[in-house]
Amino acid sequence: MTHARLIPTLAGAALIGQATFLSADDGTQSGWIEPEGRIALVLPEGWQQIAAGPLVSLTSPDGDITLWFGLSDAADPAAVVADAWSIVGEPGIQPEAAVPAPPRDGVETATAFVYAPEGEVIRQAIAEARDGDLHVTLIRGTRAALDRRGAQVNIAVTGFLPAGAGGPDLAGVAPARLDAADLAALDAYVTEAMPLFDVPGAVVAVVQDGELRLLQGYGVRAQGSAGPMTPDTRLMVGSVGKTMTTLLMARLVEDGRLAWDQPVRDLLPGFAVADPALSGTITVQNLVCACSGVPRRDMEFLFNADELDAEAVIGSLAGFAFFTGFGEAFQYSNQLVATGGWVAAAATGARWGDLDAGYAAALQDRVFAPLGMTRSTLDFAEVLADADVAQPHAPHGTGTRLPLPLQTEAALLPVAPAGAHWSSGADMARYLQALIDLQDGTGLLSSEGFAHLTTPQVPVSATMSYGLGWFVEDWRGQRLVHHGGNTFGFTSELAFLPEAGAGIVILTNAGRANDFVQAVRARFLELLFDLPPVHHAGALIARAEAARRAADWAGAVPVDPVAAERAVGRYRSDVLGEITLRRDGARLIFDIGEMAGEVRVDPRQPDRWILWEGPLFPMPLAQDPATGALIFGEGATHYVFEAER
Repeated sequence: MTHARLIPTLAGAALIGQATFLSADDGTQSGWIEPEGRIALVLPEGWQQIAAGPLVSLTSPDGDITLWFGLSDAADPAAVVADAWSIVGEPGIQPEAAVPAPPRDGVETATAFVYAPEGEVIRQAIAEARDGDLHVTLIRGTRAALDRRGAQVNIAVTGFLPAGAGGPDLAGVAPARLDAADLAALDAYVTEAMPLFDVPGAVVAVVQDGELRLLQGYGVRAQGSAGPMTPDTRLMVGSVGKTMTTLLMARLVEDGRLAWDQPVRDLLPGFAVADPALSGTITVQNLVCACSGVPRRDMEFLFNADELDAEAVIGSLAGFAFFTGFGEAFQYSNQLVATGGWVAAAATGARWGDLDAGYAAALQDRVFAPLGMTRSTLDFAEVLADADVAQPHAPHGTGTRLPLPLQTEAALLPVAPAGAHWSSGADMARYLQALIDLQDGTGLLSSEGFAHLTTPQVPVSATMSYGLGWFVEDWRGQRLVHHGGNTFGFTSELAFLPEAGAGIVILTNAGRANDFVQAVRARFLELLFDLPPVHHAGALIARAEAARRAADWAGAVPVDPVAAERAVGRYRSDVLGEITLRRDGARLIFDIGEMAGEVRVDPRQPDRWILWEGPLFPMPLAQDPATGALIFGEGATHYVFEAER
């Protein structure tokens, strides 16, 4: 960047009087605007602004992540990014690839630069073009730090805005009623997008002004079969179920059986976390705000899932360390949200030892039954016996999704209130209608009760916060309330605009199909407000990059026979229990009992392996050459398995 015009440091920048997002303490979040008004920045809580010559630098509280932002009038993104790395003391950094990225609203093009990890250090860069300028972002941090503070990085990166960026302002705009042509366009879009995004089947429901406008099944229940996906087909909705849990909790609050500020120990005396001082003060609300600082530790219920119940999961929380301070950063914990569901069960009279059944009964009595959601359940045996149930499909090392045994999804039962819910398109349409009706103070909950659920608790990005079981987003001036769901083989999305009285449900039998459900949601919103169909081009760019990564995985080779034979045996982790590495012909298999898959050499890092197939694809695995121990995972949440041979 030595030859290009660059922004000055923010030393003389003006403080923005009112920032967009709420923080845990005073309801504001610091932001700055560059003196000439060409860019704006948002400073995550606890981060420091440091001048770095012609770039602006933000550093995490522990100093293990640094972000740099700059503006250039040069035309070549690669040259500008290379100059930026030189300015921050890293000349000669070469990317593995420079790939098109989906442009944000108001940005003409974006280029992402992909770098090979250097030990525990991760680097990323992006250059965004607008009106002849390039807006450049550099990211450098340790893998563990980025795990701990990923949401804060997201806040800063999404808060770096070119002047004039953003789409049309729709604040206060009431959408027109979707007509037959709009609904036909959405129907056609879903049909055309499914093969592009490798989705075998889907169900879509649209509600507007209290009326069900669209309810349609697409594709098939199982890849290679003729069984159609219908509005009554059962699918897992994953973390959309969190919204059902917090709705149940809110109903109990209004019934006087529960209070949001009530200590959890009032209802679950054995509840504890790693910090003894917090164990007695964590409240019911703290369990579902994603703001406690307790990190995501899914592997601890996925391994040995058939041996776990509610009480065991609650007991495991005593060993959970906090990644960040209370209210400091968004941290998504399935175990904490599940505990919120079990607190609700205890509030309805369920005893210790019967919390799982108590939650299922309370949800049935207070949510499913009143709404007529007859195809919704947590009973896995009931699902297995159903003839109209979708089969899960998961990404695989070959680059395509392949069917999974239905039983695989039972691994989510230990945290059932956080996302082991099964439903249908028709039932979820009823649920969506009920949620929209809450704006009028009718139905299962008062309008004040729902307002509490959707009050921002912690920022997730520069335009989005997390409430109590809900993401709340400022979408072009409209309040968009939503939650997605991901299981091994299902992806879902429920989103609505409360003030506009319209929303959409998207269910699929494809794991990690977020690109598809987000594209369908975006098309719905474009049609709702008669906007040009611009999102799809960005979605295709993201899909092309996913295909590029998949091609890398497809090139992974089997583990060398000598190394594979040396690794065969039983291993034990104090946290995750026992696993086995075994041979199946020329294949090395990682087997945890509940699920198994082949191990292959990571094509990007030949000194480690990946799980190349099965639900845990593409988790990394490495063997310590000195001790023979296995290291599963990476960053802040990796696990060590000692050899038992």
